Amino acid sequence: MLSPWTLIAIIVSLYYLKTYQEIVFPVVNAYAGDIFRRKAYREYKTNAKRLIAKGLAKYNGPISLLVPPWVVAALQHHWGDSDSWHQISWERDTTGIISWAAASVFVGPGKASDPEWQMLSQAYVRELFSAVSELHTWRPSLRSVVQWFLPHTSACQALARKARVMIDEVVERRAEESHLAQRQGRKARRYNDVLSWTSHMPSNKLHLGDIQLALAVAALFTTSEALRQTLTDLAEHPELVAPLRREIEELISRHGLCQAALQKMDMLDSLMKESQRQTPGLAIRDTTLPDETLIPRGSHIMVDSSDMWNPEVHDYPDVYDGYRFVKQRHAGDKASQFVQASREHNTFGGGRHICRGRFFANAELKICLAHILLDYVVRLKEGYCSKPMSSGVYDGVDSAAELEVRRRSGSECCPFYAFLHCSPTETPFGTFRSIEIEMVFS
Repeated sequence: MLSPWTLIAIIVSLYYLKTYQEIVFPVVNAYAGDIFRRKAYREYKTNAKRLIAKGLAKYNGPISLLVPPWVVAALQHHWGDSDSWHQISWERDTTGIISWAAASVFVGPGKASDPEWQMLSQAYVRELFSAVSELHTWRPSLRSVVQWFLPHTSACQALARKARVMIDEVVERRAEESHLAQRQGRKARRYNDVLSWTSHMPSNKLHLGDIQLALAVAALFTTSEALRQTLTDLAEHPELVAPLRREIEELISRHGLCQAALQKMDMLDSLMKESQRQTPGLAIRDTTLPDETLIPRGSHIMVDSSDMWNPEVHDYPDVYDGYRFVKQRHAGDKASQFVQASREHNTFGGGRHICRGRFFANAELKICLAHILLDYVVRLKEGYCSKPMSSGVYDGVDSAAELEVRRRSGSECCPFYAFLHCSPTETPFGTFRSIEIEMVFS
């Protein structure tokens, strides 16, 4: 029989583990002798940026992004090649473009064009947001039980199981390729994608399929929403199309589609940030802010974004001005680029927790929009007036927009890839070209 002191020790230990347990994350910075991983946790919490930089250093140079060929393939698949006006499926045919482009970097080119993977990852994102709303209707103490019976949470679990199987197949195939190359005395193919990076993480307790789904959740919804808002604004302001095309054609013909060209697309950058300006939680524990303000557990909190429409910050804030941030940048405003955040423009957050994926999203959006602008024409269906979708105090992108597109004819433009000078890449729609972009983390 346990003594009273032993029983007390067990209860105290369980309480400590429940209350003070560290947040679980894959250990990518293991140290010899660090049995309880305290040093690893401390380094992650205080200097995660250095871990990313150190991890990328072994790849010696820029990261090859196979985004452009998959944008081409995705647009041909979802928007088609017809030079006659036709309406696209607003959500499916915009999210699909971002999903194909992101998958080429996340899971690799082999899976980027896999219809089954595309359907699975996009379905998981939709089901997850529905599952969150579903669980919020239940008391926190019951959620771990009811999750097994609710329709959307059950769907998420089924999709996650399927994703793990599909990713395991990719990893096993790559391992077989590597072993075969070693036996034949050849250098094994090096995959430069997130799946490859995460598969080499030491002590990774997360399944690689789960990581891929988490990346899809982080990338698909927000980036596709940004694309939809920008397309809507382009359709409503056709006078901006010609100067945007001139900028893109000039820069790509001079530099090719590279980081330098993307960085110099000031007009396109301004357009994206202006569209972002148009459409800009709950505390889970007691939190004390630096000024000693206490936010009690369960409090609903919001971040003030009203400066985006403040006439003291922006001239004519209710008017859409695609040149707004170009003018601010030329006037010396260092926070006028799309990827930069400030107190007056906090869409990406700020401080230590600012969105780390904003640089990739910036490159991805610019490549998508550059291709669309040079090879397609967009317009809203005649008589349709786009309106933001309101949900409580939030305004989102019009979820029912009726957008029509057509392919520009040969007499109207030079094909987008006539400007590129890069290595060819095979896709289901033919051979296209990839580029190298140096990703910056700051």
